[in-house]
Amino acid sequence: MLHMASIHVVNVSKRFGTALSSSLGEQQRQARLTGHPPRERTADDAPPQGEVLALDSVNLDVRDGESMVILGPSGCGKSTLLRVIAGLESYEGEVFYGDRNMRDVPPKDRGIGIVFQNYALYPQFESKGNLAFFFKMHKREEEINERVKQTSQIMGLGFEALLGRMPGTLSGGQKQRVAIARAICRDPRLLLFDEPLSNLDAQLRSSTRIEIRRLINRFAITTLYVTHDQTEATIMGDRLAIMDRGRVLQIGTYRDIYAQPASAFVAGFLGAPPMNLFEGSVEGNRIAALNTYLTPPPHVLDFVVRHQPITVGIRPEDIVVAASDSLDEGERENTLRTAFEFVERLPSDRAQLLHATIGETRLVVRTSLDRHIPLQTPVRLVLPMDRLYFFHAQTGMRI
Repeated sequence: MLHMASIHVVNVSKRFGTALSSSLGEQQRQARLTGHPPRERTADDAPPQGEVLALDSVNLDVRDGESMVILGPSGCGKSTLLRVIAGLESYEGEVFYGDRNMRDVPPKDRGIGIVFQNYALYPQFESKGNLAFFFKMHKREEEINERVKQTSQIMGLGFEALLGRMPGTLSGGQKQRVAIARAICRDPRLLLFDEPLSNLDAQLRSSTRIEIRRLINRFAITTLYVTHDQTEATIMGDRLAIMDRGRVLQIGTYRDIYAQPASAFVAGFLGAPPMNLFEGSVEGNRIAALNTYLTPPPHVLDFVVRHQPITVGIRPEDIVVAASDSLDEGERENTLRTAFEFVERLPSDRAQLLHATIGETRLVVRTSLDRHIPLQTPVRLVLPMDRLYFFHAQTGMRI
């Protein structure tokens, strides 16, 4: 029987090589106890020259039985966050499993199962020995045979044949199955995955992530899953936490974040291809951009001033390729002319990606594969007002 736990990460920070000052950590702990907010961060809290904040005041809540994906580019701190939650890294702030503060709880006593990118199997043991190692360490040898039998049934057809084989004789996909089974076998409260499929080829990635998702659904195990692969994230995560430069920028379902990105970074990161982003300038009640004028909704004009630089975004699928390239007098705003340079065809999606360059801006348009649009020929593009996003040019935050 699996006993689930929620995860609560509270104001967690981590430097490369060392933790932050104890004084800051103590203030954060006192803030949680008293209910008063901690003092604002100042320049004195910045890491010394040559050091980098791997995590910067991270807050994250993972619900009981939820699968949360930590998604972000390489070096953003997502693996460090997972290792902090697992108890494998020092940190400032607090990590709770349910109501229990895990500050002084060693990793072996946390009831977690971890699956690493490089499998981390014990090379001197056959697969069954890898599954049994946890029980031998905790002097629970009498449970081994029953646990291994149950886990083999969970892992499905063909897994039992791997039990007598040494890791050196297994393929990458087989090693990953054993690593997942080892994590499941110990009846974890939490499952932690650190880019577990990145060493597998595309076909194995596809089949293995479905297998992992099936196991998570079967037991509703609270799961934290780190990846930089967006397809993987949509399959594995009930919700996503988008990270960059040691900070969690936005949390939500893929659909919600895709539709309502909180910042230009999130907008330009999520999606395949991501949102088109380009620079503009406020000119009266219009935005000058891409050699044309765009009409923003009224609420945007309430937060900008004349000549203010602004970042504009639009999803590739929201740009309309008009049937004619001629411009009527009343159609000049939110409309531009260009020619596509090359096309990417996506037969499985029945779609095509058309690429154009306007000044220094690269623009991608997604449209039906059935539509023939000639290259190097002027076309008219319509950017619907209700499909435009606007972001502060300096802060990147959405207006």
